[in-house]
Amino acid sequence: MSQAGNRPIARLAVGLAVAQVLDALGGWAVPRRYVDAHLDHLGVPPAVRSALGPIKLAGSVGILAGLRWPALGVLTSAGLVSYYSAASTFHVLSGDHPALAAPAAGFGAAAAVLLLVQGRPSDCSK
Repeated sequence: MSQAGNRPIARLAVGLAVAQVLDALGGWAVPRRYVDAHLDHLGVPPAVRSALGPIKLAGSVGILAGLRWPALGVLTSAGLVSYYSAASTFHVLSGDHPALAAPAAGFGAAAAVLLLVQGRPSDCSK
């Protein structure tokens, strides 16, 4: 059975994809000086900042495509677990209140659930 036939997992995938798109668009909608000040506070290297939005958008596409092609979902979910683990770490190391790290941790947890569900060997051979 494809993951698209598994309603709870499909809902999680769609929810995470939508949240990432909104997060990426929000990052572009906020005046650059505020985004840069926030990323400076977190210690995000300037060289990677322009990739953050596209990573979220590509992750959204990969998660949704992973509903049809589980192997792609596994790769995308693994990448997003790494991405959001790094994001959570930046928040913690910068001394942010845990509530400010919660969205990154939550997105990472959602990606981890997708990885675990889609990563079953029988599903990846499709």
